[in-house]
Amino acid sequence: MTEATRKLDPDSLVGRIIAELRANPEAQALLLRALLTGEFLGMPTRLARVEAEVRAIRSDVDVLKQDVKVLKDDVKVLKDDVKVLKGDVKVLKDDVGMLKGDSLEAKMHRRIRSLLCQRLELRRLRVVQGPFSDTPAEFADAVDDAFAAGAIDEPGETRIHATDYIVSAQRRSDRAPVMVAVEVSGNIGQRDISRARASADALATVFDRDAIPVVVGYSIHDADRRRASTVDVRILQMAMAEAA
Repeated sequence: MTEATRKLDPDSLVGRIIAELRANPEAQALLLRALLTGEFLGMPTRLARVEAEVRAIRSDVDVLKQDVKVLKDDVKVLKDDVKVLKGDVKVLKDDVGMLKGDSLEAKMHRRIRSLLCQRLELRRLRVVQGPFSDTPAEFADAVDDAFAAGAIDEPGETRIHATDYIVSAQRRSDRAPVMVAVEVSGNIGQRDISRARASADALATVFDRDAIPVVVGYSIHDADRRRASTVDVRILQMAMAEAA
């Protein structure tokens, strides 16, 4: 057996191959192509392609994050705008309610006597305080005297003078004298109910007679209707045509 054909043991063979490859770098690529499949040889190209796709995805994610940030900013601006709009709507509702209340209060100047006469079964009605009526001196003096004597406090005196309408009358049933404290509002609310009740209580103390608290308006929520019933405040709900 010649030296060229004599088999080498594996370790010697591998060692010789490595030595030859180190001595001839150009042979390394040839050996790799001989030993590795095409799939393995193509891996660097595929890896480069994957890395490029990952970079593209990362770029898209960055763009998406930026878009999300812009969207969040837009949503915040929208929320702020909605908040401002809600505030404007509330102000508008309050203004409309005030206008309706002022309009109804003016209309009540013509209707208050007949309305209380029909709804509360009263007679001999006389408006002693109202937006278009002069307050009789004896009424004002009685309130002043009650305050000076300590029968009513300052909030009670103020409440009487701030009442929309105060009417003196008689009950039909027994001809007993009564006072009526009337608060007028387009939309009757808890504040109107509380004011009417406080005005009637103060009037009852000043004049030593029954005083009926009344709220007049176009609308009232069920909860406020129950509140009025609880504190014995009469509700006179008006239709638009009825108040004309």
